[in-house]
Formats: sequence, C-alpha cells, structure tokens
Amino acid sequence: MKSLEFATDLLVQAGQTDITHYDDRIVQTTPDEPNFWFGNRVIFSDPPTDAALLIAQFHRDLPAARHVCIGWDIPDLPLEEVTRVFEGTGLRVEQGDTLALRGALRRAPVPEGAWIRSFSSPSDWRQSAAIAKVHHMKDGLPEAELETYLHNKSISRQAQIANGLGQWYGLFYGNRLAGDMGIFHDDRLIRYQSVQTHEAFRRRGICAALLCACLDWARSRAPKALPVIVAQADSDAGRLYRRAGFELAETTISAYRPSR
Repeated sequence: MKSLEFATDLLVQAGQTDITHYDDRIVQTTPDEPNFWFGNRVIFSDPPTDAALLIAQFHRDLPAARHVCIGWDIPDLPLEEVTRVFEGTGLRVEQGDTLALRGALRRAPVPEGAWIRSFSSPSDWRQSAAIAKVHHMKDGLPEAELETYLHNKSISRQAQIANGLGQWYGLFYGNRLAGDMGIFHDDRLIRYQSVQTHEAFRRRGICAALLCACLDWARSRAPKALPVIVAQADSDAGRLYRRAGFELAETTISAYRPSR
C-alpha cells in the first residue's frame, strides 16, 4: 500500500483481518470483530468524485455491516475535497496524520515510583479495556456493544503477541495500570498502537516513557524498520511525539458512519 497509515494498520491487524484486492479498491474484513469499523472497510485507490456510488460499493462489499467506513490509499489527499464530495451524506470525514521517527528518539525517564513491563495477566488487559472505554465514550462512540468490542480486541491482541507479531507494555504504580501502548513490526515498519493514559495519571511523562520501552523492544527485533505513529500532529499527543523526535510524514483521509 502507498500509505504508511494503511500499511501499518494491516500490520497491526495481521492474523485477524482478511484482505481482498480489486483493481480499484481493497476490501478489509475482520470476521471476529464485526463492530470494528476500521477493520471492516473499503479502501479506494482513486480520489472520490461521487459519494453515493462509493457508499453503495461499500454495502455491496460488506452487506452485513451496520456501519460505513471508507478510506483512500492516497497520501496527502486534500481533506476539503473529500469533505465536499461527502457533504450531506451523514458520514464523518476525518484526516489522520502519520508521524515517523527518522532520527534518534529523545529518551524520557520512567516516572518516579512507577515501573514498565509487558502485559502478563488478565488484570492488565481488563484495566487497559477500562481506560479505553472511557476514552471511546468521550470521543462520542456509543456505549452499546463497546465492552464486547474491547473484550474481543484484547483477545485478538493477545493472540498476535503469542504469535510473535507484537508486544504490549504498561506503566504501573504497584499493580495499578496508569498507561499502556502496543507495538508491532515487520522488517520494514514499526507501528505504535492504542496509546492511552488513565485520566488520573496525566502529565507525568507516562506516554514518553512507554515510547522508549516499546521502541527498544521493536528495534531489538527489527533494527532497520521505520517507526510510525498515527496521531493528529497539532494535538497534545502529536506535540508530545514531535518533542520525542517524530515528524509529520503524510496525511490520510477516511469517511465513516457508526453502526445504526
């Protein structure tokens, strides 16, 4: 794929998602997670000109889906062009920023009184899902089916880790999870995934410390791979990553509507 975001999306979903290639699009399905919108989508290779035709194609490709999720494998596609095409459809059009680390990571210490380790118990995953649920609901995602989605996501991630595709790290105070993130890689790319911090532990340097631990693990296995992370470059998280040495590499556009 041309886009770093979509290429690494498929990397972090390896073993869980099915891909069907057509001349003008890729159809992605995740059978065990039908409520995972960005795991059940159509990614087109040409810029959009007719929203109704694209939405109709999505429904033909994924007839059982109760949501709509469309993307374009076109780095730096102008947001305003896609927004104009989808005006009045009810779909949310969003731009994703992909940041890449082409130099050295600026190291950050582990906060005093905390420790970092890979996930090793069901409690770790339950605490991570509880943090994620709060974040998702604040972002406006419907609570219905959210716990099932997060539970299935945790199971999928544990299976990937068992198959050697990635690892999940948490920063703990005692046994309480304060923040966590995943890391996946192949020989070419390293992708951070689902970076999150508990609301009670914000602004303690947790994310910066986890960036280091995750990258150390990935680079011990794939020393020449390019690390990337997807986050809005001008958000609080994006500014943190840029302070750590990441730079904006490309943008991508998606259009979606939640399940109804």
